[in-house]
This record gives sequence, C-alpha cells and structure tokens, in this order.
Amino acid sequence: MADDKTKRGSPDSKRLNKSEPYEMAYARKKAKAAGKRSGTAAKKTARPSAKARATAAPAARKPRAAKTPVRSAPRPPSGEKTTENTAPRTMKTADAIDLLTDDHLQVSALFKQYEKLAKKKAPAAQRQTLAGEICAMLRTHTTIEEEIFYPAARKARIEASLLDEADIEHASAKDLIGQIESGNPADDHYDARVKVLGEYITHHVVEEHTEMFPKCRRGGMDLVGLRERMAARKAELEGQLTDRPVDNPPMAASAESPGILTRIGDTLFPAIHP
Repeated sequence: MADDKTKRGSPDSKRLNKSEPYEMAYARKKAKAAGKRSGTAAKKTARPSAKARATAAPAARKPRAAKTPVRSAPRPPSGEKTTENTAPRTMKTADAIDLLTDDHLQVSALFKQYEKLAKKKAPAAQRQTLAGEICAMLRTHTTIEEEIFYPAARKARIEASLLDEADIEHASAKDLIGQIESGNPADDHYDARVKVLGEYITHHVVEEHTEMFPKCRRGGMDLVGLRERMAARKAELEGQLTDRPVDNPPMAASAESPGILTRIGDTLFPAIHP
C-alpha cells in the first residue's frame, strides 16, 4: 500500500480516501475526465456552431418573389430641367405616357441637331428639311394629345387648370410652327424661330413630365388602352404625310437629305428647291 506520508502537491496527496491505493484513484479520475470529453464532443455534434448555422441558413430559406418595378414621380436634379432629366422611367408594360415621352425625346434630339446646323451655318435647304421634320412631328404629337390623351385625362378628373394650360401652350406652339413652315430659311429670324420653338416645347414637356403625367398615373386612367388608340392615330397621321402628293419629283436621296425628309421639304416648300 502506498505511504500516506506523501509530499504536498504529489498525485498521491490528492486522494480523497487515504486508504485507497493510488493506482485506483488515478484510474477513476482518468475515466471521469474521459467521460467529460466524450459528453462535450456529443453536444458539439448534436448542435452545430453559430457559424455553421449562418452558413446553412440561406440554403434553407425559400427564394423571395421578384418585386414588381414601380414607377415613382420624376425627381429632376436641382439644375436646369430638360426633356431628358425629367422623362419618366419606362414601365414594364408600355403605355400612353411612354409613347408621348418617346416623342418628346426624339424631337428634343432633333432640336439639338438643328442647333448644331445653325452654328455651323449649314445650307438653307438642309436646315429647312430638318425644321420641316420637326414641325411635322410636333403637329402629329399635338394632334394625338388633343384628340385622345387630354380628353381622357379630363374624363379621369385630372386638374382642369393643367389641361387648359396645355391647350394654350399647344396653340402658341402651332403659331410658331406655322411661321417656320411658311418662312424662308435665308431669313435672319428663321433660325431664331426654330430656337424659340425648341425652348417653348422644352418648357411644355417638363411641365407634363413633372406635373401632369404623375397625376395621370395616379388617376386610374387606362393608359395601356390609350396607347393602342394613340399609336393607331399616329400611324394614320404619319401615313397621310408620307402619301401626300408632290408637284415635282423628289430629289435624289443623299446623306444630307434622306428620301422621306426631302419629300416633306419639297411638299411644304416647293419654291425653295430647284
């Protein structure tokens, strides 16, 4: 039997029962430690770590349904408001406002093109052809607005003051269009009239984008159905312009005067072309 008079701190001094042999006490202590280690390992196996749960969580989640894009009211920058930076974002299903906005962007690009021609002092015939295209596009655009879009907006009880103002702006624009169509591109005021018309149209378009169109979207209008009617009427008006008879045969198409634009110019201003 091991001696009870062991030094302090030795393994034999830790025995609870001094009469118990050291070997037995040591074996029991070792078995108890092994049991603790196995129990801790079992717990770790049964319960994954936080990191493992975070990694596995996304795979168990159901995929979220895609959100339907919602058009918000346009928020132009604090600087100058233009046709481009106030244009509403296109809806998933194209509607009447998208059609009108496309027209606004196209005619804005044509006005910028004319401004470049005026600065370069391009030939009168070239400037007149482009001005004729601008005027024809604006006449078609204002017609479908006045015949279809504005009456539908009034029926939806959109503010009458907005629509009345738009009608007056259309009338003023048509007056300038008439002056340009009957004017001489060699006249000093010809380019100025086109420039003023562009500024006037930009002001009108910005008001539609920022005031009228958002209210039309919230007013319960059938904008998708309106688009179909407006597109059909627009095609009809453009077809009438294309099929319009001309007194003289059209000029040969060139890079400066495409065929359709030349026919428009020959029809509207026959005295200008040789």
